[in-house]
Amino acid sequence: MTILGLNYTKLNIETKQISHRGISINTTPKILNVTKTQIQAGKNQIPIVVIDFSFTSQFNPKIANLVINGNIVFQPKDESKTIDSWKKTNKLPREEEVEIINYLFVKITPFALFLSEIFRIPPIIALPKIELKQEKKEEVKK
Repeated sequence: MTILGLNYTKLNIETKQISHRGISINTTPKILNVTKTQIQAGKNQIPIVVIDFSFTSQFNPKIANLVINGNIVFQPKDESKTIDSWKKTNKLPREEEVEIINYLFVKITPFALFLSEIFRIPPIIALPKIELKQEKKEEVKK
């Protein structure tokens, strides 16, 4: 299995109100469609699969909505098996699905974090924080 590329086709960000307390964020990548095609490499035709996806972050309360759509150009081990699985069940073979979903998280999460900063919405994942510890003063007994 080889992922050959990632293309963005749609970006939709909507902010509704600015309140950053008590927010839960549900981020869901979803495979929308799978099609078989070919690319030209010199004189050879190489069979590939194009996977359309959406990557959605929903905020609760509904202060914002972030949707990124695109496609992944993918060369599976057996493109016929991949296409047949999609046509029968609307799912990829499990190994390929895991690879694609993980790839989406790795590639799109940093982009979504950048967008959240620009649109002043909370980041879609919890970022590490360093906090100062309160020093405990011990009483000296005499």
